[in-house]
Amino acid sequence: MPGLTPDRGQAYALIALFSGVASGVALKALGPIPSGEAIALRSALAFVLITGIVLARRHATDRLIGPRGLARAALDAVAALTFSLAIFEIPLSLLASIHATLPVISVILSGLILKERLRAGNWIALALACGGTLLILQPGLSFSPLGVTLALVSTLAYAFRDVTTRLLPPRTDTFRIALVSLVLVGGVAALLPSSGGWSLPSSRDLVLLCLAAVGFVAANVLIIAALRRSELSRIAPLRYSSVLWSLAFDAALWGYVPGLAGAAGITLILCAGAVQMRIPPID
Repeated sequence: MPGLTPDRGQAYALIALFSGVASGVALKALGPIPSGEAIALRSALAFVLITGIVLARRHATDRLIGPRGLARAALDAVAALTFSLAIFEIPLSLLASIHATLPVISVILSGLILKERLRAGNWIALALACGGTLLILQPGLSFSPLGVTLALVSTLAYAFRDVTTRLLPPRTDTFRIALVSLVLVGGVAALLPSSGGWSLPSSRDLVLLCLAAVGFVAANVLIIAALRRSELSRIAPLRYSSVLWSLAFDAALWGYVPGLAGAAGITLILCAGAVQMRIPPID
Protein backbone atom coordinates (compact mmCIF):
# COMPACT_ATOMS: atom_id res chain seq x y z
CA MET A 1 0.00 0.00 0.00
CA PRO A 2 1.32 3.46 -0.79
CA GLY A 3 0.66 4.73 2.67
CA LEU A 4 3.01 2.12 4.11
CA THR A 5 5.99 3.04 1.90
CA PRO A 6 8.05 5.79 3.55
CA ASP A 7 9.04 8.72 1.36
CA ARG A 8 12.34 10.55 1.82
CA GLY A 9 10.85 12.97 4.33
CA GLN A 10 9.52 10.12 6.46
CA ALA A 11 12.89 8.35 6.36
CA TYR A 12 14.59 11.52 7.61
CA ALA A 13 11.94 11.84 10.32
CA LEU A 14 12.50 8.29 11.62
CA ILE A 15 16.25 8.86 11.90
CA ALA A 16 15.63 12.23 13.56
CA LEU A 17 13.24 10.77 16.11
CA PHE A 18 15.57 7.93 17.07
CA SER A 19 18.45 10.39 17.36
CA GLY A 20 16.36 12.56 19.69
CA VAL A 21 15.58 9.61 21.95
CA ALA A 22 19.24 8.54 21.97
CA SER A 23 20.27 12.09 22.92
CA GLY A 24 17.79 12.04 25.80
CA VAL A 25 19.08 8.66 26.99
CA ALA A 26 22.67 9.96 27.04
CA LEU A 27 21.57 13.08 28.92
CA LYS A 28 19.57 11.08 31.49
CA ALA A 29 22.49 8.69 32.03
CA LEU A 30 24.82 11.50 33.13
CA GLY A 31 26.25 11.52 36.63
CA PRO A 32 25.09 13.90 39.37
CA ILE A 33 25.70 17.20 37.58
CA PRO A 34 23.15 20.06 37.50
CA SER A 35 20.57 19.77 34.72
CA GLY A 36 21.25 23.32 33.54
CA GLU A 37 24.96 22.56 33.22
CA ALA A 38 24.26 19.34 31.31
CA ILE A 39 21.93 21.07 28.84
CA ALA A 40 24.31 24.02 28.40
CA LEU A 41 27.32 21.77 27.74
CA ARG A 42 25.35 19.64 25.27
CA SER A 43 24.21 22.80 23.48
CA ALA A 44 27.80 24.09 23.33
CA LEU A 45 29.07 20.84 21.83
CA ALA A 46 26.17 20.74 19.37
CA PHE A 47 26.92 24.37 18.44
CA VAL A 48 30.49 23.41 17.55
CA LEU A 49 29.27 20.53 15.38
CA ILE A 50 26.75 22.62 13.45
CA THR A 51 29.22 25.50 13.08
CA GLY A 52 31.57 23.03 11.39
CA ILE A 53 28.78 22.04 9.01
CA VAL A 54 27.98 25.69 8.22
CA LEU A 55 31.65 26.45 7.51
CA ALA A 56 31.92 23.37 5.29
CA ARG A 57 28.87 24.63 3.37
CA ARG A 58 30.14 28.21 3.02
CA HIS A 59 29.51 28.12 -0.73
CA ALA A 60 25.90 26.95 -0.28
CA THR A 61 23.20 29.21 -1.68
CA ASP A 62 20.83 28.68 1.27
CA ARG A 63 21.75 31.52 3.62
CA LEU A 64 18.35 32.90 4.53
CA ILE A 65 17.00 32.87 8.10
CA GLY A 66 14.37 35.60 8.05
CA PRO A 67 11.56 36.31 10.53
CA ARG A 68 9.99 32.86 10.12
CA GLY A 69 13.35 31.22 10.66
CA LEU A 70 13.87 33.22 13.85
CA ALA A 71 10.38 32.28 15.04
CA ARG A 72 11.14 28.64 14.29
CA ALA A 73 14.42 28.87 16.23
CA ALA A 74 12.68 30.45 19.25
CA LEU A 75 9.95 27.80 19.32
CA ASP A 76 12.55 25.06 18.96
CA ALA A 77 14.56 26.54 21.83
CA VAL A 78 11.53 26.59 24.16
CA ALA A 79 10.62 23.04 23.17
CA ALA A 80 14.17 21.69 23.49
CA LEU A 81 14.81 23.33 26.85
CA THR A 82 11.57 22.18 28.48
CA PHE A 83 11.94 18.70 26.98
CA SER A 84 15.53 18.40 28.25
CA LEU A 85 14.56 19.55 31.75
CA ALA A 86 11.69 17.05 31.79
CA ILE A 87 14.18 14.24 31.08
CA PHE A 88 15.60 14.72 34.58
CA GLU A 89 12.16 14.66 36.22
CA ILE A 90 10.18 11.75 34.73
CA PRO A 91 10.86 8.41 32.99
CA LEU A 92 11.85 8.76 29.35
CA SER A 93 9.00 6.53 28.16
CA LEU A 94 6.45 8.66 30.05
CA LEU A 95 7.91 11.77 28.45
CA ALA A 96 7.73 10.17 25.00
CA SER A 97 4.17 9.05 25.65
CA ILE A 98 3.10 12.58 26.58
CA HIS A 99 4.77 13.73 23.38
CA ALA A 100 2.53 11.30 21.55
CA THR A 101 -0.06 14.08 21.73
CA LEU A 102 2.13 16.01 19.32
CA PRO A 103 0.65 14.38 16.19
CA VAL A 104 -2.81 15.30 17.49
CA ILE A 105 -1.88 18.95 17.88
CA SER A 106 0.31 19.11 14.76
CA VAL A 107 -2.28 17.63 12.41
CA ILE A 108 -5.02 19.90 13.75
CA LEU A 109 -2.75 22.93 13.35
CA SER A 110 -1.81 21.85 9.83
CA GLY A 111 -5.51 21.88 8.93
CA LEU A 112 -6.22 25.22 10.63
CA ILE A 113 -3.07 27.10 9.62
CA LEU A 114 -1.60 25.31 6.60
CA LYS A 115 -5.01 24.34 5.16
CA GLU A 116 -3.82 20.76 4.64
CA ARG A 117 -6.81 18.53 3.93
CA LEU A 118 -7.68 16.09 6.70
CA ARG A 119 -9.37 12.76 6.02
CA ALA A 120 -11.58 10.52 8.12
CA GLY A 121 -8.58 8.33 8.97
CA ASN A 122 -6.79 11.34 10.44
CA TRP A 123 -9.63 11.93 12.88
CA ILE A 124 -9.84 8.24 13.83
CA ALA A 125 -6.10 8.24 14.53
CA LEU A 126 -6.39 11.42 16.57
CA ALA A 127 -9.21 9.97 18.69
CA LEU A 128 -7.16 6.85 19.42
CA ALA A 129 -4.12 8.95 20.32
CA CYS A 130 -6.17 11.16 22.66
CA GLY A 131 -7.61 8.14 24.46
CA GLY A 132 -4.19 6.55 24.79
CA THR A 133 -2.63 9.71 26.14
CA LEU A 134 -5.32 10.08 28.79
CA LEU A 135 -4.64 6.53 29.97
CA ILE A 136 -0.91 7.26 30.14
CA LEU A 137 -1.32 10.49 32.07
CA GLN A 138 -3.23 8.80 34.91
CA PRO A 139 -0.24 6.84 36.30
CA GLY A 140 2.02 9.66 35.12
CA LEU A 141 0.58 12.04 37.70
CA SER A 142 2.30 10.02 40.43
CA PHE A 143 5.63 11.30 39.09
CA SER A 144 6.90 14.88 39.24
CA PRO A 145 4.12 17.39 38.40
CA LEU A 146 6.87 19.74 37.22
CA GLY A 147 8.15 17.09 34.82
CA VAL A 148 4.68 16.47 33.40
CA THR A 149 4.11 20.22 32.98
CA LEU A 150 7.46 20.65 31.21
CA ALA A 151 6.59 17.74 28.92
CA LEU A 152 3.24 19.30 27.99
CA VAL A 153 4.79 22.73 27.33
CA SER A 154 7.47 21.20 25.12
CA THR A 155 4.81 19.27 23.19
CA LEU A 156 2.86 22.44 22.42
CA ALA A 157 6.02 24.32 21.43
CA TYR A 158 7.15 21.49 19.15
CA ALA A 159 3.74 21.46 17.43
CA PHE A 160 3.94 25.16 16.58
CA ARG A 161 7.57 24.68 15.57
CA ASP A 162 6.60 21.99 13.06
CA VAL A 163 3.92 24.18 11.51
CA THR A 164 6.39 27.07 11.28
CA THR A 165 8.92 24.77 9.60
CA ARG A 166 6.41 24.02 6.85
CA LEU A 167 6.10 27.78 6.26
CA LEU A 168 9.85 28.40 5.79
CA PRO A 169 10.90 29.80 2.39
CA PRO A 170 12.72 27.30 0.11
CA ARG A 171 16.16 28.94 0.48
CA THR A 172 16.10 29.04 4.28
CA ASP A 173 19.34 27.72 5.79
CA THR A 174 18.22 25.09 8.30
CA PHE A 175 21.70 24.85 9.83
CA ARG A 176 21.81 28.54 10.70
CA ILE A 177 18.37 28.25 12.28
CA ALA A 178 19.68 25.36 14.39
CA LEU A 179 22.62 27.54 15.50
CA VAL A 180 20.28 30.29 16.70
CA SER A 181 18.20 27.73 18.58
CA LEU A 182 21.28 26.26 20.27
CA VAL A 183 22.48 29.69 21.40
CA LEU A 184 19.09 30.36 22.98
CA VAL A 185 18.90 26.94 24.68
CA GLY A 186 22.48 27.01 25.95
CA GLY A 187 22.24 30.59 27.17
CA VAL A 188 19.06 30.06 29.16
CA ALA A 189 20.23 26.69 30.53
CA ALA A 190 23.50 28.23 31.74
CA LEU A 191 21.50 30.78 33.75
CA LEU A 192 19.36 28.17 35.53
CA PRO A 193 20.03 28.07 39.29
CA SER A 194 21.79 25.06 40.79
CA SER A 195 22.23 24.23 44.47
CA GLY A 196 25.90 23.23 44.35
CA GLY A 197 27.15 25.19 41.35
CA TRP A 198 28.72 23.67 38.26
CA SER A 199 31.03 20.67 38.58
CA LEU A 200 33.72 19.26 36.31
CA PRO A 201 32.23 16.36 34.27
CA SER A 202 34.00 13.02 34.46
CA SER A 203 35.47 11.43 31.34
CA ARG A 204 32.41 9.14 31.19
CA ASP A 205 30.07 12.13 31.34
CA LEU A 206 32.04 13.92 28.62
CA VAL A 207 31.55 10.92 26.32
CA LEU A 208 27.83 10.89 27.10
CA LEU A 209 27.60 14.64 26.46
CA CYS A 210 29.28 14.19 23.09
CA LEU A 211 26.82 11.43 22.19
CA ALA A 212 23.94 13.61 23.38
CA ALA A 213 25.19 16.49 21.23
CA VAL A 214 25.51 14.32 18.11
CA GLY A 215 22.00 12.94 18.62
CA PHE A 216 20.62 16.42 19.27
CA VAL A 217 22.17 17.80 16.06
CA ALA A 218 20.90 14.89 13.98
CA ALA A 219 17.39 15.21 15.43
CA ASN A 220 17.27 18.98 14.94
CA VAL A 221 18.59 19.11 11.38
CA LEU A 222 16.86 16.00 10.01
CA ILE A 223 13.41 16.90 11.32
CA ILE A 224 13.64 20.20 9.45
CA ALA A 225 14.63 18.34 6.28
CA ALA A 226 11.75 15.90 6.81
CA LEU A 227 9.12 18.59 7.33
CA ARG A 228 10.24 20.42 4.20
CA ARG A 229 9.78 17.28 2.09
CA SER A 230 6.57 15.72 3.41
CA GLU A 231 3.16 16.83 4.62
CA LEU A 232 2.85 17.33 8.35
CA SER A 233 0.11 14.69 8.47
CA ARG A 234 2.60 12.19 6.99
CA ILE A 235 5.36 12.99 9.49
CA ALA A 236 3.24 13.31 12.64
CA PRO A 237 2.34 9.63 13.15
CA LEU A 238 5.99 8.59 12.97
CA ARG A 239 6.48 10.26 16.35
CA TYR A 240 4.78 7.24 17.91
CA SER A 241 7.97 5.28 17.21
CA SER A 242 9.69 7.30 19.96
CA VAL A 243 7.43 5.61 22.51
CA LEU A 244 8.73 2.15 21.57
CA TRP A 245 12.37 3.19 21.65
CA SER A 246 11.93 5.01 24.95
CA LEU A 247 10.19 2.01 26.50
CA ALA A 248 13.06 -0.23 25.46
CA PHE A 249 15.71 2.12 26.89
CA ASP A 250 13.76 2.69 30.13
CA ALA A 251 13.32 -1.04 30.73
CA ALA A 252 16.91 -1.94 29.84
CA LEU A 253 18.72 0.89 31.64
CA TRP A 254 16.45 1.98 34.50
CA GLY A 255 14.06 -0.95 35.00
CA TYR A 256 10.94 1.14 34.47
CA VAL A 257 8.00 -0.72 32.94
CA PRO A 258 4.57 0.96 32.64
CA GLY A 259 1.59 -0.52 34.45
CA LEU A 260 -1.63 -1.81 32.92
CA ALA A 261 -3.14 1.62 32.23
CA GLY A 262 0.08 2.91 30.72
CA ALA A 263 0.47 -0.19 28.54
CA ALA A 264 -3.13 0.15 27.32
CA GLY A 265 -2.52 3.81 26.49
CA ILE A 266 0.65 3.04 24.56
CA THR A 267 -1.20 0.33 22.61
CA LEU A 268 -3.88 2.84 21.59
CA ILE A 269 -1.21 5.32 20.52
CA LEU A 270 0.54 2.72 18.39
CA CYS A 271 -2.79 1.80 16.81
CA ALA A 272 -3.29 5.48 16.01
CA GLY A 273 0.08 5.54 14.29
CA ALA A 274 -0.77 2.43 12.27
CA VAL A 275 -4.06 3.97 11.12
CA GLN A 276 -2.50 7.26 10.10
CA MET A 277 0.43 5.61 8.32
CA ARG A 278 -2.02 3.83 6.03
CA ILE A 279 -3.41 7.13 4.75
CA PRO A 280 -1.86 7.76 1.30
CA PRO A 281 -0.37 11.17 0.55
CA ILE A 282 -2.68 13.79 -0.98
CA ASP A 283 -2.02 14.33 -4.68
